[in-house]
Amino acid sequence: MATEFVQSLLLPASSHPVWVAVVTVLSLFILRSLLKKLLKQKITNFPRKFPEDREKKTKAFYDVAVVGAGPAGSTLGYYLAKAGRNCLLLEKKKFPRDKYCGDAVCKTAIEILMDMGIYEKLIKENKARVADAGGLCSPGGLSYIGRSKEILGEIPAALACKRWWLDEAIAMAAKRAGANLQENSGVKDAVFDAKSGLWTVYLEDSDKTYKARILVCADGAPSKLATKLGIVKRPPDGSCSRAYVESGTHKFKADGCIFYHKDMLPGYSALFRHPNNELNYCVYLIPGNPKVTNDDLPYWHDFLMKQDPNISKSLGPGAKLERMKAASLRLGGEPVSHRDHVLVVGDAAGMIDPMTGEGIHHAMEAGKMAAKFIDEAMYHGNYDKDVMRLYHDAWMDKFGSDFKWSFAICQLLYRFPILLDAATAAIARKGDKFLAAWADIMTGRVPKIHLLRPEFVIVITFELVSLIVRRALGIEKKREKKLE
Repeated sequence: MATEFVQSLLLPASSHPVWVAVVTVLSLFILRSLLKKLLKQKITNFPRKFPEDREKKTKAFYDVAVVGAGPAGSTLGYYLAKAGRNCLLLEKKKFPRDKYCGDAVCKTAIEILMDMGIYEKLIKENKARVADAGGLCSPGGLSYIGRSKEILGEIPAALACKRWWLDEAIAMAAKRAGANLQENSGVKDAVFDAKSGLWTVYLEDSDKTYKARILVCADGAPSKLATKLGIVKRPPDGSCSRAYVESGTHKFKADGCIFYHKDMLPGYSALFRHPNNELNYCVYLIPGNPKVTNDDLPYWHDFLMKQDPNISKSLGPGAKLERMKAASLRLGGEPVSHRDHVLVVGDAAGMIDPMTGEGIHHAMEAGKMAAKFIDEAMYHGNYDKDVMRLYHDAWMDKFGSDFKWSFAICQLLYRFPILLDAATAAIARKGDKFLAAWADIMTGRVPKIHLLRPEFVIVITFELVSLIVRRALGIEKKREKKLE
């Protein structure tokens, strides 16, 4: 019977329904990809409505008004100014100002910081620390701490930099490049006049207004302006906590470590080392676990710090932490990040990976992409919704489409925590190069679908089977590498 089945599979595709189905699915996938490329629209496909905008000269209005001078808005402002565009950058507070998050800056963002000429400055001024020794601790207690400098070379996997310093450095770079940075300028409202094709931006507690051809909402996860304009239609869906740990009061030896607790998955906690041996202790609650809500953030922040054996050991009994501070997270990408003469960028557009809660590098990458797109759009003089959608499609193609894989992986991790145990065991077996490749996937450097490649699937599957067998036989052995 089995022989007949195998022989039947070897028949020509036209003779067996299994092969017909496989060939049909593959053909449709290839055809869809080809059609998508052939039908891809370009700005040049649309008529010019504002031909005078091609000229890069002083006008009675700004080319672009950017609301929010965080990593997304300031990066956009920097590259627009470098392109010769007249950009207004509005920030509701005065720099330096705080932002509550994990403070981890990954490869893609580091490259942009280098391009801006502020990476070395942050290091020399002792405001940022390059991560070398880092790793993870799985739900089952398996752990691995490896080193990355020798493997990665010039561009490190990550660095720790307080948002106090990071956001100021990027905003000031934008200002030096020529963007008009206005601090203490919270935006109350923005109104579009279709006849003139201009936005009027109204400030809080001020009668002053600004006019601009394009409005960019880069006002963070709550995205009050984009919500008010009806572009963003849902509240933030995740949350994170932060507490700095005083230098000399903890026992943490690595530069950074991710800790997974099985009852909080797909959320996680982390420790990152700043300059002067200060730590950032943070907890990220990621949607996907029906037993954990954003209201539980204070509980998990306190519980893990005191009761999780790995975190409590890393902190030690004498650790001195600041009071917990919290922020909201908008995860997974908004379905719409554009409208006539409007773009939504960064956390406001949900450009935060649902698997990690990390969004700084996506915000900066999107800001750079938006600047290039806006410069081209202004050259052609059309900002209709269908034109602005080209930007939305571009960032979705670049990294937003990867978010659906993150959501799927989150559900797998919530249901099967042993997968993280197997991945950690695989990292411990294969070493630092495997860890670096894993980190590239986790930080969005390469798509999550790369986890399906043989070099990951084979070794992780082997460790998964080994773990299942050892646990069934009661002979599980913890495999770990700790930093001495």
